[in-house]
Amino acid sequence: MKRSETLKPLSREHHTALVYAKRLLDLYEQDSDVMLSYWARVCEAVQSDLNTHFEEEELLIQGVNEPLLDRFKDEHRQLRALMHAEDAEGLKMFAHLLKGHIRFEERELFPRLETGHYDTLQRNLKHWR
Repeated sequence: MKRSETLKPLSREHHTALVYAKRLLDLYEQDSDVMLSYWARVCEAVQSDLNTHFEEEELLIQGVNEPLLDRFKDEHRQLRALMHAEDAEGLKMFAHLLKGHIRFEERELFPRLETGHYDTLQRNLKHWR
């Protein structure tokens, strides 16, 4: 499905987040100390980018009544906590959840928002930007 202009910027940001998740998981498989060293170098930027991304998504869906949003909100809460993990296992959980969350948004949530809630997204986008 072709992504609407409203959600394209968020989808592009998903790609970047997937790169970080894959890198963390690959490094975990090689050496957890290397993974932790990598995370120490990039965590501040990743945390900032993800927090901004989550806030944008949450503003965009205000007023939308959709059962899928329960999972969306719960996973954002979990990701916000896990991105501050200081051990390899916590970061591994973060990377797996991030990967699954993006897959959920791209395959289930975004298509549902585009087909069932497009007018609300457009209205929220005008108020947000």
